[in-house]
Amino acid sequence: MIQGFIDDSGGDGRSPVFVLAGYVAKAEQWEAFTDEWQKVLDYPDPTPIKFLKTNQIYRNNVPNTDFYGWTDKQRDARLKMFIAAIRRHVLHGIVSVVPMEPYERLMKGKFNLAMLDRPYFLSFFGILINLLKLTHDLKLDDKLDLIFDEQNVRKEVLAAEFDKCMALAPPELHKLCGGMPIFGSDHDALPLQAADMLAWHARRYYYDECSGKNPVNEASNVFFAHMFDLKHDIFDFWTEPRLVEVHRALMRGGKTL
Repeated sequence: MIQGFIDDSGGDGRSPVFVLAGYVAKAEQWEAFTDEWQKVLDYPDPTPIKFLKTNQIYRNNVPNTDFYGWTDKQRDARLKMFIAAIRRHVLHGIVSVVPMEPYERLMKGKFNLAMLDRPYFLSFFGILINLLKLTHDLKLDDKLDLIFDEQNVRKEVLAAEFDKCMALAPPELHKLCGGMPIFGSDHDALPLQAADMLAWHARRYYYDECSGKNPVNEASNVFFAHMFDLKHDIFDFWTEPRLVEVHRALMRGGKTL
């Protein structure tokens, strides 16, 4: 079984981009990954941690946060250990980026169901199709199972849209799908912590770019560069022309997904 673990970043309404991101690997690779990730969580210098939330580890100078008191050197050393676990055990990464300004201008209000009226669902189905294509292109016979971080969504509605999406998928992709993606917690599924780490760094890259900075020069970018390789992994950016095409398709379909 091929498993993909996916998390989001930028859904707070303040970010210029919304990101879904994560990694895929075989089940046995995820087992080895989980063992190593737990060892990094338990590493005693400067202290063991219960779980990794990336936006917290970068707040090590903010009182009353989980990593307050850690030096930047200690933080960076722990991040490098987490990245080493990722690089040793995963097959591929995937990043889906939706810029919020064109999304709000072109897509807002175009869905019959309010719960579908957010960029999460564009990325959700984009990641599903991209990873099925990857599984097919790599000639992997195993089916693909996807595990997303828990979301406040009506699962029965999402399941209905999933069935619509798969009904339109080519047969060679449909047969590789392990079924409706499931949702889990990054407290319990350690690979979701790696997905959170990738999603945060991808969102930070575009946040810095939109803020007028050169993201390549920012301290966090060196970690992003070691977690995600454009020559190896899947990058899915929802350009304005692409959003225009989705908008037209929705209009032709009577404002439904």
